[in-house]
Amino acid sequence: MEKVEPLVSILVPCYNHSNYVKECIVSIINQTYTNYELIVIDDGSTDNSVEILEKLSKEFNFRLFAQKNKGISATLNRGIKEFSSGKYITFCASDDFWAENKLEKQVRFMEENSNIPMCFGKVHYVDVNSKIIDRLDRRNDRLKGGRLFDDILLFKIHPPVNYMFKKSIFDEVGYYDESEIVEDYDMNLRISSKYSIGFIDEYLSFYRVGNSIERFDRFISVIDSQIRILKKYKNKEKYSKAVSKSYLRRSLLKAKKKNHKFSAISDIIKSGRIIDRYMLIIIYNLVFNWNE
Repeated sequence: MEKVEPLVSILVPCYNHSNYVKECIVSIINQTYTNYELIVIDDGSTDNSVEILEKLSKEFNFRLFAQKNKGISATLNRGIKEFSSGKYITFCASDDFWAENKLEKQVRFMEENSNIPMCFGKVHYVDVNSKIIDRLDRRNDRLKGGRLFDDILLFKIHPPVNYMFKKSIFDEVGYYDESEIVEDYDMNLRISSKYSIGFIDEYLSFYRVGNSIERFDRFISVIDSQIRILKKYKNKEKYSKAVSKSYLRRSLLKAKKKNHKFSAISDIIKSGRIIDRYMLIIIYNLVFNWNE
């Protein structure tokens, strides 16, 4: 008998990525694994993303939904709950794109490791022109699989966002927290606290590094969200160390800004760590760096 290939639900949340969304969609259409359903949800884009997606939907025959802006977590939750019917679920941000064998590699891995609820692989970091940023690819060197809870909690590992999940895992651990902006950190902790995580030692996707990565306010909001999420794990052995590290990371950012110097010092006190590898850098920034 011919082996039945399981259905994969692919969710693409789109928000103001008119310059990149076609590259994203075409990389999915060109997958070597073909038993998938493609669901694209535009989350209130204000550029011409919807117009582009409507044309692509007619060309490639995928489902397209447009909604008022709700945020990434609410959009993913809607896609999982209302539209997906596959055994496995995977996401692709509308400014990212995939290697052509991404689905094939992950489905094979998941089918051969039925005890594992999610897996990920390595990622190429690319600029706005889709050119690989070689120096960032070294981040892949620390990636691994297995029991990753402590490593994720302590920010030693952040699995690249090319995950594939068993759909059933969301019934067990819950859906994305729509009040937080680091929804993947929260979900990775929930799953890794219960299960081993699978790692495929191959490049599966391309992650877009845009100018927004350098925005101060965005970085601060991310760390604030991580600190709130960490409170769910106060009973874990590494909790205090993880929170302390978060405050120091936040202090490191604030110390560079002349209007945030006192707040940076407050974060050092909250961290409870006077001697730390960050400290000399923080002190240098407090004294010599006075950016707006």
